[in-house]
Amino acid sequence: MSNVKYDGRCETSNMTDTKIDWFDDFLGLGYHLYDVRPVLLLLLDNRKKVATTWNKIIKYFPDDEIKVKFIERDTKYDFILYCESRILQSTWVFLKPLNMSEHYRQFKEDYDGAAVLKLALYIKKKDNTTELEIFKYQKRLTNVKFVTESEAEQDFVVSRAIQKLKSDSKDTTI
Repeated sequence: MSNVKYDGRCETSNMTDTKIDWFDDFLGLGYHLYDVRPVLLLLLDNRKKVATTWNKIIKYFPDDEIKVKFIERDTKYDFILYCESRILQSTWVFLKPLNMSEHYRQFKEDYDGAAVLKLALYIKKKDNTTELEIFKYQKRLTNVKFVTESEAEQDFVVSRAIQKLKSDSKDTTI
């Protein structure tokens, strides 16, 4: 346990003393709901980024330690996926504010304790159509929570992620 000070408050964290690396360089999420388990697709915009994201980060996440939080507010939600990797000696946090969709609502309804995380390449064609190339890389997700912002604040990493998302949105509106 460690005490962490931010914004004048002191938090007790269950994390070991690892650094947090932020990853928001992805397009968003996709959902494939017609498998045995619902599939959460992390959408990336180029093939090299898919390989790098898997080979340098996600493959080192122990499946049973990956945490996913969907923080809902009105018609939007914040997606936060994180895991502390002992191999990488860091906690990687994937975060993105997104609009609620019918696919998100269906994923939430279909989630029954387990889902699968996969990476997908989002390809925009010249004729204005799009295509998804879904890669075989996958991780099993068993710690997925749909929470309010006040519930999310109880988790140190998630509260830091929410702060980062808020500060990033202020930076883009200035």
